Amino acid sequence: MFRLQVYLNSDQAHYLAMRAEREGVSMAKVVRRILDDRARQDAMAGSESLMDIVGLITDELPLIDGIAVSDDPDLYLYGRNPDSPLGPVPTRITG
Repeated sequence: MFRLQVYLNSDQAHYLAMRAEREGVSMAKVVRRILDDRARQDAMAGSESLMDIVGLITDELPLIDGIAVSDDPDLYLYGRNPDSPLGPVPTRITG
């Protein structure tokens, strides 16, 4: 366990004392239960917004012909037609 000292206002202390007495446990146990319950709720809720993931990953490689993946996914998935005047799309080198 990790020891933590907190300051409570009188209403908070009174609430904890009443709840601890009602449940037959210490005030510290009540605080731990409240925190556990809230942590479970937060874990189940997950992310508040899909926008939370924007910008988590960046691609170091340049755009193909200045075209974003979202503008032309087929270009990135299948490449450019080899007969295109711009030539084939360079392949990634992995290693």
